[in-house]
Amino acid sequence: MSQFSTTHQPNSSHASIGLQGMWGFSPAANLLAEAEHQAVDGEPIEILIVNSCDIRHVFKTAAQRRRSAPNSPLHFYLIDTPTEVVARHFLLLQVLTDWEIPIRQRAILFLEIFGNTMVQDRTARYIEETARGLIELITDGDHPLSDVFDLSNLKFRDRDLIENSFKSWYTDVPFDMQGLRDQRLRHYYGDRYDVKKNVLDWDYQTRIKEVASIIHIKQYREWRNSGVAFEFGDATYNSPNRTMASYTAGMMKAGKDKGMKKEIRGFWLDIVCSPYAAFGVSCEKVNKFAEDLFFILNEGTGTAQHRHHTVEVATYNVMSYLWEIETGETYTMRKKNDIFSGLGEDASDVVIYNTDDGAKPIEEADGEELGEEAKAKAAEEKRKKELEASAAKQERLEKKRLRQAASRARNIVSTLDNLLIIPVSGGIEGLYGKPKFTKKIRHLLRQPTRMPPRRRRLLPPPDKGRGIGNPRDGKARLRSPEQTVRGTQQENIRTHGEARV
Repeated sequence: MSQFSTTHQPNSSHASIGLQGMWGFSPAANLLAEAEHQAVDGEPIEILIVNSCDIRHVFKTAAQRRRSAPNSPLHFYLIDTPTEVVARHFLLLQVLTDWEIPIRQRAILFLEIFGNTMVQDRTARYIEETARGLIELITDGDHPLSDVFDLSNLKFRDRDLIENSFKSWYTDVPFDMQGLRDQRLRHYYGDRYDVKKNVLDWDYQTRIKEVASIIHIKQYREWRNSGVAFEFGDATYNSPNRTMASYTAGMMKAGKDKGMKKEIRGFWLDIVCSPYAAFGVSCEKVNKFAEDLFFILNEGTGTAQHRHHTVEVATYNVMSYLWEIETGETYTMRKKNDIFSGLGEDASDVVIYNTDDGAKPIEEADGEELGEEAKAKAAEEKRKKELEASAAKQERLEKKRLRQAASRARNIVSTLDNLLIIPVSGGIEGLYGKPKFTKKIRHLLRQPTRMPPRRRRLLPPPDKGRGIGNPRDGKARLRSPEQTVRGTQQENIRTHGEARV
């Protein structure tokens, strides 16, 4: 390996939040509910989202579109950099629409890919298999999501880079996630590395707990140390999540190419804030059971503690969005402290086929001891009846599952009907002066990847086509590229990685 460095200022906030973002620092929002614009049936609603880092807003808005604008086409224009982030948009949406996976397992799979630096082996294989299919989408357009993604605003160079990202997710492509993340941690802590436990406890008590106490300190500590945010059951996370690998500009520090600028493949994401904010700190409280997800035991005392935690809230949110997409109804918990209780009669959630064809030995019948031949005959008859009953039960369950699947498929098609996701090449500064965008897009959600959530802006419609509005002075005016990219100096990080010329 050759040694590289990036030309960034040391000890800056970017050393912790990272050069690039693949999850946002604000909860998912239904943009149709937040926007002031009133939908007109048949008129497309076009929303530009800048640097959201993920598809959480698209996900929630699409799931709840029936509430606000059921008859209006919905177009999302997404501007994100680098191209590895855009590639993740394709993957995460494919996971969400993979109807062959039950809702419960799909929600868990989504969160695992979304926020864990290490994933299960089977998840790594699933990512590779999905990536091979997505290559067909980005190259030929022959894919189930072809009608959802409009690639006309992507430059061919960006398409090639996205295709390369898909190929880099194959399981035979090496990526030392643990080593690269450890180097990031060592750079961030510096002389405090040996007391990092105290540092992260201080960060939690003074920053995280004040605004999101639902995030338990043990979960936050585990994520800070290992990068695994969402743990489920006794699963083992031992494969690198290659979707979090990306390139950034750097300079060769050794070898024959010393001093040359190249792109460095490494781990450049957040190592302090955590991915919990996107789905795990709030939810729609549709009933008392949902409200109780934030119930605090012994509140007001020194031993106050949440009954539930952020992983449960995140799972509940993702499941509720999937449920609304696939049934057209709001997800409702039916049992206290059980986030899965709303799945209830969903036959696809848990389908158990009785494969135990053994029968217990029968010692007596009609009060008399049976001979060996009679025992065998009685056991065979009992086994036959059990198998017949099991087959009948399986048949009824399968019919129910197929009916639900057909209804689910119709609702998925209805949700995705007239919905377009349009990735756009370049940054927002490239849109200025282009009537195609400034006169067309009614709402702009701009979320700088490394800015606090309070900087999130949902801007009003442009004033008579004069450009994207600025909410501070109530006038529509354009922001200069310098204002847009201000404060994006990079950090000074040393790492071992793979250079891309």
